Amino acid sequence: MFSQAVTLPINKSAYDIIYSTGKKIETEQFLFACRGSFNSSITDNILFLTEGNLLELDSPKVAKKVYYLMIEGLQNITRHQYHDDSGSPFDGALFIINRREQAYSITYGNWVSAAVKEDLEKNLAAIVSKDVVELKEYYMEILNNSGFSSKGGAGLGLVDMARKSSGKLSFEFAPVNGGFFYYLNLNIAIDKEEYDEEVASDYIHDAMTLHHEMLECDAQIIFKGLLHESNVNHLSNQIDSTLNESPETRGMSSVMTELLRNVAKHAYSRLNHLGKPGVFMLQKINESYAMYSGNFISDGKQELVEKSLKSINGLSTSQLNEIIDKKHAEDASKKGTGLVRLRKISGHEIGYEIKEFGDNPPYFILKIELN
Repeated sequence: MFSQAVTLPINKSAYDIIYSTGKKIETEQFLFACRGSFNSSITDNILFLTEGNLLELDSPKVAKKVYYLMIEGLQNITRHQYHDDSGSPFDGALFIINRREQAYSITYGNWVSAAVKEDLEKNLAAIVSKDVVELKEYYMEILNNSGFSSKGGAGLGLVDMARKSSGKLSFEFAPVNGGFFYYLNLNIAIDKEEYDEEVASDYIHDAMTLHHEMLECDAQIIFKGLLHESNVNHLSNQIDSTLNESPETRGMSSVMTELLRNVAKHAYSRLNHLGKPGVFMLQKINESYAMYSGNFISDGKQELVEKSLKSINGLSTSQLNEIIDKKHAEDASKKGTGLVRLRKISGHEIGYEIKEFGDNPPYFILKIELN
């Protein structure tokens, strides 16, 4: 699935990823994917962001189970993530949570050597081979023997995660860069009566495909969900935590906040929920970054949106400053003022695409590239 080269070719457009992710939002209402170096601040933000969405969409019982698996899994990948100072795209780890139609699918990943892979695969196979009763006995055996593996094998936490999840856990090892990228997938059924373990067994391959797409365009973060104040704030904190070591990236969270508030204000929604359905992605481009948002717009608004963006992209620096500096309430409330600010801050023209498919409303994708 992956090239053996350290630098992967960019084959798929970031616009296409936003589009394919966003158009499924009515059936898969929440997604958060993050790759890179994990620390306690980043994992805390992920937990805060996810907890609110869990409680909005499903019962406290389901939310509690998902939350437990997230805590255990995030601690595990933080402990065993791959460290590489050479610029490898596999530096750090991978975390993906996706609310599918039948279950919450949670995938963790990190690069491992061939030696670690051999031990890990043996331990995971032992877990998968056991039924519910045998897993409980195995858990007690490890507990009594203090059986933790220094290489991230079948320790107490991993066995307990297998016990708490719905159905069997899934794992894959993809050959890459002289070793393997290790994927672990666990699921929590939204409704046990509707849960099909055979369908869920393929969720890991969907997560692997998403990771590959993220690698191809160097996407760092993808979020899909309802955009309201709470989610915007947590995503802003995530941006700050992810990029806090780079002085040149300071203030990017404010750009993201402006971008997502624009979605929250103007997006079209057919969902009966608080907030507007949208997608956000952070992409690294050489030494800079780009931010994308994606959302439905009302049918018939395509020409108006394009006209507005062409007008904003055609403004000179002095014209941008003149619009931004106006203090009168009637000017400050005009539609497009937020996009004018983004155009000024970024120093680039605003990129955009409008895609149409079937009977669905048009899908509007916005790109803000930063200097």
